[in-house]
Amino acid sequence: MIIHPSAAKVGQVLATDHFGRTNHPIIKKNTVLTAEHLDILSLFMIREIEIVSETSKNKQTTKTAPEKSKPSPVSSIDMPGAFLPLYNEAVKRFKVLFTNWRAGAQIDVLTLRKAIVPVVEKGMDQPGGLKDMQQAQNTDDYLYHHAVSLSVLSAFIAKKLGFSRGNCLQIGVAGALCDCGMSKISPAILKKKGPLNLHELKEVKQHSIQGYNMLKKLPAIKEGVLLGVLQHHERQDGSGYPLKVHGSKLHPYSRILAAADVYLAMTSERPYRKKLSPFKVIELMMKDQFGQFDPAIIRAVTDGLSIFSAGTRVRLSDGQTGSIVFKEDSHPARPIIQLDQSSAIISLRDNNDLFIEEVLSE
Repeated sequence: MIIHPSAAKVGQVLATDHFGRTNHPIIKKNTVLTAEHLDILSLFMIREIEIVSETSKNKQTTKTAPEKSKPSPVSSIDMPGAFLPLYNEAVKRFKVLFTNWRAGAQIDVLTLRKAIVPVVEKGMDQPGGLKDMQQAQNTDDYLYHHAVSLSVLSAFIAKKLGFSRGNCLQIGVAGALCDCGMSKISPAILKKKGPLNLHELKEVKQHSIQGYNMLKKLPAIKEGVLLGVLQHHERQDGSGYPLKVHGSKLHPYSRILAAADVYLAMTSERPYRKKLSPFKVIELMMKDQFGQFDPAIIRAVTDGLSIFSAGTRVRLSDGQTGSIVFKEDSHPARPIIQLDQSSAIISLRDNNDLFIEEVLSE
């Protein structure tokens, strides 16, 4: 039965998927309509919907329910909450390795792989871990958390882009090694609570070259990893450092690492500035820094936002709170929000003066 949405009633069931200006359904087939669904249909200006007739509904409800199959045994490593212990262990082990590098020890790539590959593999297959690892970070151990997070996120992006699993793991290794050169930077600079002065900033910018020099003579290091470490602060338009490399001269690994590094840095709490919400960072990377990053990689980063699904509670830039109702693929940073106080549903795509300031909870 096809009707106009204004004639639909709460409790009726959709007979087909219904699309707005999106590639994915705004409301899926067999959904029992609520007042929120009716508001969404109105917001997307849907002209007609197909409702399951009462006869069809009765037939559906009289069908014999299929026998439930027994759940497959689940190991502890496959359980949803298993990512965080792996992540925390990787951070702990990386901190020991970094301390050894600072003392003059040579980088042992095999030991590093043993420390980070388990959490990288888990992060590629369990995207929800991306949220968990950022919530686990602390400012005191930022450098170690950042290294492991960069390893996980870079491998996740590579998988989204269709890289082989072997290449994904190599990119994960590169992510963990990107800041190995920081072990040669003055500890006083790394521990400084405020912004760096020009002299300090110049020294920090040497860490890419320092890391390259630490790795270049190691037989176990592949060229992609080496160039990824050297180029992870370079930009597509040539505005990065240390060599102002740009465009096709950038290795594919370094393009991924560059975008992931900026995303993580901006969404992390630092002593001298507050973190930004993932939604705001994606918007900045897509607009304000257009031309610096590969657009395909930015799209892969936005896939990480899928962990913030319908129902995620957020605070907007004007102080209002609400819940995500729907996200459009074409505007991942500007979902549709239902406000707590008024229950009104607004589209951030149509309200450019508003943005998601903070993710409160799922």
